[in-house]
Amino acid sequence: MKKLVVLLMLTFFVGGSIFAQQRQRATPEERAKRQTETLVKELSLTKEQETKVHEINLKYAQPKENASTDRDKRREEMRKSMDERNAAIKELLTDEQKKKFEEHIKKAPEARPRGGNR
Repeated sequence: MKKLVVLLMLTFFVGGSIFAQQRQRATPEERAKRQTETLVKELSLTKEQETKVHEINLKYAQPKENASTDRDKRREEMRKSMDERNAAIKELLTDEQKKKFEEHIKKAPEARPRGGNR
């Protein structure tokens, strides 16, 4: 019986550790890379565009040093930052790519997972 209890506790501990590791936030570099890869696929970016888009994504993926603690204010800051990022990316795109990018922006909120457990 003791062995069973120990085995269950060990399984629970190891399983919990693995789950916790999977929930770690991506680094700014990882987020920028993932965002860039998505846009390369969806917009058929050239290598030059890809490099510049990655630089933009990396710039806006960095945590803000003076971020507000007020939730509404922080949300507004994030929205402003995202709008600036999108405008910078649009400057690099052709007219056809801009249309695809607009579609990407419109469908982005639907693709984001909604989580209540933070």
